[in-house]
Amino acid sequence: MSTDTADGGTSPIERSIRTTADPDTAWRTITEPDLIVSWFTDASPLGPVGSAYRIDFGDGSIVTGTVLALEPGRRFAHTWSWDGADPGDVTRVEWSVTPLPDGGSLVRLVHDGWETAGGGSARDDHDGYWAGYLDDLGDVLGGS
Repeated sequence: MSTDTADGGTSPIERSIRTTADPDTAWRTITEPDLIVSWFTDASPLGPVGSAYRIDFGDGSIVTGTVLALEPGRRFAHTWSWDGADPGDVTRVEWSVTPLPDGGSLVRLVHDGWETAGGGSARDDHDGYWAGYLDDLGDVLGGS
């Protein structure tokens, strides 16, 4: 799989799932800590723009970040930096929920900023992990 873009940059990770879950349920499942743990791992509550956001994988692997955007029920974005990483190794994760005509939802993840945070190999590692996590999210929400 090529991760290079036409301009020589590293392409973002873009993954999505279609689910039979209504948009409110999908939103809560990607933002409420008690529900996030069912498909991902421990995460802090989602606060307003500028607040800290923390993901703890329980094995000493911790991601810290700052909430960059928040449109409740629709999308949020945060920075992503492994605890102890170099200051320049910061990427951006954005989640969005879009209602579907049939009453279900499209949940989309975009993880970008790889040009300054390890490039292709780091991006490819994360892409593999995100594939598994979104499969798990689809199992929790119900695929369509």
